[in-house]
Amino acid sequence: MGFETELKFTGADFAVLRGKLRALAAEPLGRHVERNLVFDTPDRSFKGRDMLLRLRSKIGRKGSRSVLTLKQPPGHAVPQDVKVYDERETLVDDFDAMRSILEGLGYDAAFRYEKVREEWRLDGVEICLDTMPFGDVVELEGERDAILACAGRLGLSMDSSSTGTYHDLNRAWRARQGLPHDDNFCFPQERLQALLEELYSDAEPTAV
Repeated sequence: MGFETELKFTGADFAVLRGKLRALAAEPLGRHVERNLVFDTPDRSFKGRDMLLRLRSKIGRKGSRSVLTLKQPPGHAVPQDVKVYDERETLVDDFDAMRSILEGLGYDAAFRYEKVREEWRLDGVEICLDTMPFGDVVELEGERDAILACAGRLGLSMDSSSTGTYHDLNRAWRARQGLPHDDNFCFPQERLQALLEELYSDAEPTAV
């Protein structure tokens, strides 16, 4: 069990950020494609309690691995300028088997989503450059003060920060685009295939 503290930033230029990260001698941690299933009860009680039960597959150049994660509110007062969760997770040997177990327990896949995550580390903060179907998002994870200091060093404006989830950001983007409601946000198959090919070739990702 541990507490996850994070903050997201929208509208960032990844090419500019990579240059800043290299100039600051940040440690590159690699890239992978993520495919996620979020489970809930039939009456969506997890969502109502701000809980997340997620099964994730991470596909990288050296293979894939799966992780089961439970996130829930921490149960105590937290700063309002960052997102804090009580997070518990474990590696899973078989993605499909775990999905069957969860469904057998009465949970169903409420929605699914995909992203490409490029990870860096600077001053104790994990910096994630996330390519999403609806755009690019930067996520900083670490201690609150370290997150805010890192954002300043990278030139990320607090005006573009968000404590929302990717689900929230997708909903907001769809509303701005005048698109119908859809909790799922996945890449078109051709785009996903191109992203996987970039990953395996170790090329820098192109714009969405």
